Amino acid sequence: RKSVCNLTTMGCQCGKSTTVEAPQAPVPGKVKAVPKDVIQKKVAQAKNTRVLALRECGLKAIPEAALGPEAANLRTIDLASNQLKALPPSIAQWSSLQSLSCGNNAITELPASIQSLVSLQKLTLSSNRLSTLPVEISMLGKVKVIELDQNLLGPKLPEEIFSGPVSDSLEELVLTNNRLEELPVSLGALSKLVRLVVSKNRLTVLPVQLGQLSKLQHLDAAENSITSVPEAIIACPSLNELWLKGNPIERLHLQAMPGFEDFLERRKQRLDARIGSNVVGRVDLSVCGLD
Repeated sequence: RKSVCNLTTMGCQCGKSTTVEAPQAPVPGKVKAVPKDVIQKKVAQAKNTRVLALRECGLKAIPEAALGPEAANLRTIDLASNQLKALPPSIAQWSSLQSLSCGNNAITELPASIQSLVSLQKLTLSSNRLSTLPVEISMLGKVKVIELDQNLLGPKLPEEIFSGPVSDSLEELVLTNNRLEELPVSLGALSKLVRLVVSKNRLTVLPVQLGQLSKLQHLDAAENSITSVPEAIIACPSLNELWLKGNPIERLHLQAMPGFEDFLERRKQRLDARIGSNVVGRVDLSVCGLD
């Protein structure tokens, strides 16, 4: 006899629709400015270490010395928690950069020259004031992680933003809390995508093209206004974690969808693997919680 499952405990959280408050423009960290000589020393050290660490320095602009030809060998740059309002076109010099962290600033736009960061693997722009993205981001052919949560990117992104070389590299995309009302169909081109987070937006539907993502394992669309999930998404062969809490979705309808039993089996296998490796503590394995 088949057990019934608790959609919440199985990682498929559904519930009544809740009102999602519009995200407030983040306030950059108010950090006392670091003396110029200290910053100059950090930039000079970066020439040897290839790591430029300028987090919480009270910066309103990136030091010129970090934007010249000598910066071409930098691998990691941390500019988080400053007072930056923009990144200059001269970031094109950072051709060897693998990780760029600019979270918790006041950045409103990105330069088209971001496409010159040809070695970039991780881009963090969380908690800024971005209202749009340059289509040149689609040219980042090595980037694996893009974090854009808590910006102002709604109501929608440029349609072609995830086409181009990025479609063959991106594995994780975070778009939480951006006032998004729809997602670009080009998401379906992200052939390597494993984790997609679009929670706390204003979405009413998920594009059926997400069903093309054969490697997608984790989809978090909680706290939106979604009423149903396309069958093609449920049938994604790798999907084993689906979060829909706070959406007006009928649980019985979801449970009855073709492919849902297969999804639950994949979910169970993932949990069993985590328990077997002692990654988690107590996990409720009662299957489906509608009894």
